[in-house]
Amino acid sequence: MKTIGSFVSALSILACSVFLAAPAMAADVYQTLKADPQFSLLARMIEANDLKFRYTQGTITVFAPTDAALLAQPGGVDDMLSGENPSVKENARALLLYQIVTGRHTPETLAGKVTEATTLQRSKVRIDGTREPIRFGGEFGANVAGAAISASNGNIVPVDALPIPVFDETTPPPVQ
Repeated sequence: MKTIGSFVSALSILACSVFLAAPAMAADVYQTLKADPQFSLLARMIEANDLKFRYTQGTITVFAPTDAALLAQPGGVDDMLSGENPSVKENARALLLYQIVTGRHTPETLAGKVTEATTLQRSKVRIDGTREPIRFGGEFGANVAGAAISASNGNIVPVDALPIPVFDETTPPPVQ
């Protein structure tokens, strides 16, 4: 009987050590953003504008403005934190989706080259890795402001501003 008790004790210890040694499940991009205090405003914007699902699915890289970057935004971002005004919500959603590209990118993989990527907002963005710091977007883009943060479904690259897409303005032909 003593042998069975020793066996059960040894088995229990082995099971506990295997359980404790198992790697923790990495958080997805949204959970990682939400847990990092430098992205608290961005996480609130994502929630207010019903886009959490975009940060939890697929393999993505988010060029994520830090709280300092959002607080420095001319005109502020308070209107994008409520999600109440449908017009503001539509614009906020477009800005948030512009920051997300498919695939896992890091400053190291972008360095030394110019990359064109398609955003989840469906526009093209130029990522200029030949500059220091690396530039995401054009005239109203943002500079990479830190190392990539890994999540289970992608990466988060901190940036120093709220990247804003620039659309080509074309004059329609005159009506005849």
